[in-house]
Formats: sequence, structure tokens, C-alpha cells
Amino acid sequence: MSRHLAAHSMPREGHRGIRARLTGLHFQRTALGILLALPLLVVLLGLLGFPIGLGVYTSLLRKEVGSPGRFIGLGNFIELAQDPVIPKVLANTALYAFAGVAIKTVIGFVAAVILNEQIVARNLFRGWILMPWVLPGIVVGLTGRWMFDQTGGVVNFLLVQLHLMAIPPSWLGEGSLARVALIATNVWHGFPFFAITLLAGMQTIPVDLYEAAEMDGASIFQRLRFITVPWLRPVFTIVLIISAIATANDFTTVWTMTRGGPSNATHLAATYAFERGFYANRMGYGSAVALVTTPFLIVFIAFLATRVWRDDQ
Repeated sequence: MSRHLAAHSMPREGHRGIRARLTGLHFQRTALGILLALPLLVVLLGLLGFPIGLGVYTSLLRKEVGSPGRFIGLGNFIELAQDPVIPKVLANTALYAFAGVAIKTVIGFVAAVILNEQIVARNLFRGWILMPWVLPGIVVGLTGRWMFDQTGGVVNFLLVQLHLMAIPPSWLGEGSLARVALIATNVWHGFPFFAITLLAGMQTIPVDLYEAAEMDGASIFQRLRFITVPWLRPVFTIVLIISAIATANDFTTVWTMTRGGPSNATHLAATYAFERGFYANRMGYGSAVALVTTPFLIVFIAFLATRVWRDDQ
């Protein structure tokens, strides 16, 4: 009887030993990864922490350009809470970031799927698709301003020629239309980043998975749903974080096309902070405005980062 129990206890002890060794290896791998990333983390903290800290400090001052400033504590934030433009700025920033990132994700994924297939001149199209993304922001803004110009813009020209509209709309002169024009320009500029990044992720998917799914009778949509999308989930998360930060702080495109107008209808936090800081000569209040979206971005990034960490376990 005792021999029988001992025989059954040995594999159990063996499993515990294996589990302990695996836990130790996982800890060593995590510690090594942190150690190797430590120099980069120090550089990033220096490059990002100092400007953020300086912005927080400036937001606590009543400061004009060229003056040392006077400490007023939370005075700028109290005034910010009473500013009637801030709710519109927050709504515009949320709409611009959410709509822009969502549309870029869909278009970028579709473009990546197409460019991953064996199509004619595939390498040429892969190069062409990068052209909007490599353009400087000022060029993108000027291009968008020309495209949506009421009298000479290509968008109104096509609408009139196709008999979709008799009177060309003033895209940049009306609040709702101006927001549509800005989002469209941002999508045109940013979707190649999604397309190329997701395409690179698709290159790592084993072909055997697709061949086995095809032999089992899976359609192309089923293969995309059950193989491509799950495999690319970490890539999706990373590009969403990067694009959300860049889109929410897209100063150049918005300022070049509308400067926050008409009547503050397209102001983002970045453009309104610039206007208050430099045009109104209120650097402290401008810094407070620039920080207003920071908590929302931190929560969003933390949420996505935990998803990546959980998937990696």
C-alpha cells in the first residue's frame, strides 16, 4: 500500500519541480528583459519626463512669454473648468481621435490583406501606399486645405461633375463639415502606417494554418476572423496606442487647415493650447489646456498595455 502511494506521489513531486523550474525561468527571462530595456527606459524618461514635468510646473504659474511667471497653484485649472470652450475642445479631440483611429484601422487592415495577396505589381503598390504617410504634416494640411476648398478643391469638383451636388459646400467654413474634412485628411495621411505594420505582422503567420483551414472548408472571411485577426492582436494593440496618441495630438493638420475654426468648432486640445499660450500670451493657461487630455490617454494606454501583457503570458 505504501509502495503504491509512493509511486503516485513521485510524479506529483516531479510536476511540482518542473513547475518551479518553469516559474524560475520565467522570472529570469522577465528580469533579463527589464535589465536590457533599462537604458532605453532611462532615455525615454529623460526625453519624455522632463517636458511633461516642465509642462505641469508651467501650468501652475501665471506666465507670459518672456516673464518668469508667478505661482498661482491650481488657478489655471479652476479657470479651465469654467472655460466654455473646453467642453467643445474635449468633444472634438475625442471625436477626431476615435473616428480617425477607427477608420484608419479598417482601411489599413483591408489594404494589408490585399497587399498580402499575390496581385500584379504588388511590390509597386506596397511602395506607393507609403506616400501619404511620409509627407510632412504641413504638406498634408495644405493638401487637405486645397482638396476641400469651396471653389477650387478637387472634392467639390468631383461632387459637381458627378451631379451629386449643385452648389459646392463650404467644407472648411461650417463646423460639422470642417470636422469631416479634418478626419478624412487625417485618415488619408495615417492609414498607410496601419497597412504596412499589419502587413509586416501578416508575414509572420505560418502558411500551414491557412492551408489547413482551407482544406477544412473555411472561407476567406473565416480565415481572417479565426487566424489573421487573433494572430495580429498584439500588433493591433501597438498601432492603436501609437495612432491614438498621434491623432489626439495632431496639431499641424488641424492648425494648417482650420486653425480651430470656424468659431472654435474644430479646436483640439493641442491647437487650443497653442492659441491660448502664444496668441493670447498665456503660457500657464496654455500648459493647463495641453494637460487636459493626458489622464484620458494614460487610462487608454494602460488598458491596451494590460491586454498586451495578458496575451503575452
